[in-house]
Amino acid sequence: MKKPELIVEYTDPLEGFKGWLAIDSLTHRMAAGGMRVQRGLTREVVGDLAATMTLKMRIAGIRADGAKCGIDYDPASPNKQEAMLRFIRAIKPYLLERYSMGPDLNTTMPELDEVCARIGISSIKAVIATCQEFTPAEFEERVRLLKRPVGHATLGKLRSGAGVAASCLAVLEFLQIPAAEAKVVIQGFGSLASSAAYFLHQAGVPIIGLADCEKSLISEDGAPLDIADLLDRVCADCTCQAKGLIPKEAAVGCYGSRKEIYSLPCDVFIPAAIERAIDRQAAETMQIKAVVAGANLAVTDEAEAILHQRGIIVIPDMVAGCGGSLSMQGLFGPEEPPSAQDVLRHVDRKTRSIIRNLLERSHRDSISPREAALRICAEAPLHPDTKPYGGLGS
Repeated sequence: MKKPELIVEYTDPLEGFKGWLAIDSLTHRMAAGGMRVQRGLTREVVGDLAATMTLKMRIAGIRADGAKCGIDYDPASPNKQEAMLRFIRAIKPYLLERYSMGPDLNTTMPELDEVCARIGISSIKAVIATCQEFTPAEFEERVRLLKRPVGHATLGKLRSGAGVAASCLAVLEFLQIPAAEAKVVIQGFGSLASSAAYFLHQAGVPIIGLADCEKSLISEDGAPLDIADLLDRVCADCTCQAKGLIPKEAAVGCYGSRKEIYSLPCDVFIPAAIERAIDRQAAETMQIKAVVAGANLAVTDEAEAILHQRGIIVIPDMVAGCGGSLSMQGLFGPEEPPSAQDVLRHVDRKTRSIIRNLLERSHRDSISPREAALRICAEAPLHPDTKPYGGLGS
């Protein structure tokens, strides 16, 4: 990956921690990507994540570039919100002129919007109003939709997971495995993983294993996990919500160590929580047919090569992680304000089309899905002075 065209480095005057904003390219009016709070975060990782965001934009057909920001900070610290405030205040000019921020690892939309309100910005996505040429009222009407309840959560919380679920469903279609006969395992149960589980459950896909940073929950006697029950329990437990944990009690399944899911035979394995979730050792032994990488950098390069050599499909994070970007396209692109279901249908339809094209290209050219994705990105036309979302000339 090339180096970002713009990097802003921040040193906190009170605690001394570092933070970075990386804008991968300055080709278009706008760059988009999330903010993370992560202990041990580095300038290089932020730059790589921004580059991945550019690839997501190209894959999704969005006329924007990639960006990412974050601070090297303990997300469990009671001072997290104030640390975020100081960092975001430092990059405020970019939020007003070019950068559309979203939530990423250890951040949520409500806490980011709370910080922005304190520094006088209406929304972390305020620059979209300028780039799309919305009036303040038109922009606010659409942004409010992100807070609309859908199922157990809001559209804002579910949108990225909807893309991961659609990617999984498209892979099952490619493998000619009926949804009701599939076996899926998900690593993680935070916002991304739990929302992917929600949509897969809605589609009738049996989920036979889950894991968080502490434990796993695996089905017994062939019975799929009760996702609806687990989501109800999470909604009632603030600790589970905050830490992305599976409830300690479940109607179905047996608890074990968090690594047990790697030895569980399944059709699709979805790493949807942490970086490097699948390494060389796991790649050599996993009994699976496909990986749908929901989390950023979830599969190491070495592991991805091994899985490809074994004939296992790997949908890379820059593709499976497009749901958030596609939801913005579905929200801000139409001429008339959409409904929450309209946005989710757009994510589902567009994601499935992207995955179909990707896998057909991979099969036709005898290349890995990642290489197919990179070729598609390289062929994507650039439109520097147009609105990010909607039809050309709109």
